[in-house]
Amino acid sequence: MLRALARPAASATRARLVRGIASETSLGANEFVKTREAVKAHAKETTDLWRKISFYVCIPGIIVGCAWTWKLEAEHHEHLEHIKHEHDGELPERPAYDYLNIRNKPFPWGMQTLFFNPEVNVPAGDAE
Repeated sequence: MLRALARPAASATRARLVRGIASETSLGANEFVKTREAVKAHAKETTDLWRKISFYVCIPGIIVGCAWTWKLEAEHHEHLEHIKHEHDGELPERPAYDYLNIRNKPFPWGMQTLFFNPEVNVPAGDAE
């Protein structure tokens, strides 16, 4: 008889446990969904922030840097032309210091560096 009374109580307790687990699982799923939506919202805000930084800070900064470099190089070119004008159309002879343009062996393409510019750079001597 005692068992007969205990069975409905036990099944009711089991049903509450099952419902409790189910509600905890759905609660965990809701937290997961909320967290996921929060991460998406944060990602969207961060993306918008960096897009604005790129367009309104970086691109104008690059343009200003290019303009400043252009001006500086124009002044340098004007200065070189002035020196050429003073020396009958040629740059004065540069001093040949022992510590400049040291080449112990040639590059695979010759004695000059890959970025050699004969108007600006002093040619290196032959390999010894």
